[in-house]
Amino acid sequence: MIDIHTHLLFGVDDGPKTIEESIAMLKYAKEQGIDTIVLTPHYRRGMFPFNKELVLANVQKLLPHAQQIGIDLYVGTEFHVNSDIVEYLETGRCLTIAGGSYVLTEYEYDTEYSYIHKMTQELMLHGYTPVIAHVERYGCLVSDIAKVETLKEMGARIQVNADAILGTDGWRIKQFCKKLFKYGLIDIVASDSHGIKRRACNMKKCREYIVKKYGESVAVKVTEKKPGRLLGE
Repeated sequence: MIDIHTHLLFGVDDGPKTIEESIAMLKYAKEQGIDTIVLTPHYRRGMFPFNKELVLANVQKLLPHAQQIGIDLYVGTEFHVNSDIVEYLETGRCLTIAGGSYVLTEYEYDTEYSYIHKMTQELMLHGYTPVIAHVERYGCLVSDIAKVETLKEMGARIQVNADAILGTDGWRIKQFCKKLFKYGLIDIVASDSHGIKRRACNMKKCREYIVKKYGESVAVKVTEKKPGRLLGE
């Protein structure tokens, strides 16, 4: 599997604090059946600054351990969207996924749909493809699945967290995820993992659930094929 949304890199956000914790997360991910990971530290104004130099330095420290474990690492940013996003991407202040045209975007839980639509359109107009992180968290989308369909038709990619599919976030969110599967709206399932005990990676269990409920081909599409396309463009 390919996990394109993780907070596995140490010392840069609310993920692990030490390299030892990052290495433990890598080993656990490998046990889950993951062989490719995108490190996506937060950028959020006033909370997570995304120190690019520190991020890249820590990636270099972690890289040999990942290679030894048998995991390929890429880097991106989980960008909490604001009006500076295009400037920050074009100047390299924050990073797209694997240096391509895709950018992992997140919003406040209570963000109005008009703003998500506007910023998705803005990114597309500048040549970026938003991968909307954990769509199950936004009330405006949970209450109207047609809005997810519109964003997808615009060209955005739709990412859902494994835990939400498994029901960790509650029955209502699990039912919403079932609707997303029913209408073929999910592009990518990712872990959004932050640690081993707290917000751990549950991709193996989630994939098994998807296979049981929706079939092997769907599981392959959302955990391998479509995530893999983000690394080549």
